[in-house]
Amino acid sequence: MTKTWLLLIVMLVLLLLAVPASAAPQVFTEHTIKDDFNGADSVYATDVDGDGDVDVLGAAFDAADITWWENDGSENFAEHTIKDDCGSANCVYATDVDGDGDVDVLGAGGYLCGITWWENTGGTPPNFTEHTIKGDFDGISVYATDVDGDGDVDVLGAAQWDNDITWWENTGGTPLNFTEHTIKGDFYGANCVYATDVDGDGDVDVLGTAPLSPGYITWWENDGSENFAEHTIKDDFDGAASVYATDVDGDGDVDVLGAALFDAAITWWENTGGTPPNFTEHTINDDFNMAISVYATDVDGDGDVDVLGTAWRDNDITWWENDGSENFAEHTIKDDFYEASQVYATDVDRDGDVDVLGTAFGADDITWWENVPLMHVVYLPIVLKE
Repeated sequence: MTKTWLLLIVMLVLLLLAVPASAAPQVFTEHTIKDDFNGADSVYATDVDGDGDVDVLGAAFDAADITWWENDGSENFAEHTIKDDCGSANCVYATDVDGDGDVDVLGAGGYLCGITWWENTGGTPPNFTEHTIKGDFDGISVYATDVDGDGDVDVLGAAQWDNDITWWENTGGTPLNFTEHTIKGDFYGANCVYATDVDGDGDVDVLGTAPLSPGYITWWENDGSENFAEHTIKDDFDGAASVYATDVDGDGDVDVLGAALFDAAITWWENTGGTPPNFTEHTINDDFNMAISVYATDVDGDGDVDVLGTAWRDNDITWWENDGSENFAEHTIKDDFYEASQVYATDVDRDGDVDVLGTAFGADDITWWENVPLMHVVYLPIVLKE
């Protein structure tokens, strides 16, 4: 072995020893998309204009705005306002609602907006035509998927003051018609809605949170004909603000995650099987002050599911690294993101890893953090010779 290689190996070993064992396997570089999005409350990302890169969408509560930022392919973002008077804009989501091959936008807001979708009618950048699904619905959360399995996209919503979890059946037509179905009409302070096949029977079930004491994480089992049987996962999750579901432990079934404001908790419930499924509770963090949002995906690219969350009072955007056995190591991405409200993650810059997006309600920020693996920022600024 030459002296050059020997020195390189020694330096590499010393360098690795200098990195704390608890250090995250990547670092995140911050990029602010918008720093005056008044009351930034919700963020989502997808290819809105069909040009092959990832655009960003946001909802601003105080500004009453539904907005998207067009990615030029180099992560420079041009702002386009879809709606500037969506009173108390709380939530934004995007998918192909009308099945014409492009991405439409959905929003939830107060009684000036309710549950609304904006039809992408093409153009460069796209134009959007507004369609109100339910105007007198105090919308705080919106989601869309094929609830009834008929091949089109239905819409779900949560109404905080109306205490409702509702879905609207897409019945076709031009423009689309939607038939309202109430899943739960007395879900006190309904705050979040999500949908997936929780019990693995091939149809779409619905999940929701009710934050007011004692606080509920609940799912409604679809019998295949869109009759929904209620199952409470947790009935004392105080301030239940957010719910998400995915296979956290890699055993092939769907687990549930939640964030609780007043319990200051990020928690996951392990699906342990049964009919209906049983759930075992695992707390990831019980000192995450006013936990308000939770999401899960493979952040570090090691093949297991990591967890992300925001803490309103702690001003934190954080992720918890799964070691593969569902032991979670905490890594703070940003600890002064004032009134951090929502977190989402996807590959914004198309480099093959997962980036993180967030909103800060108090700071009025829409921000993304570029995932840079640690090995990419470690280098040896020395030329060694024999």
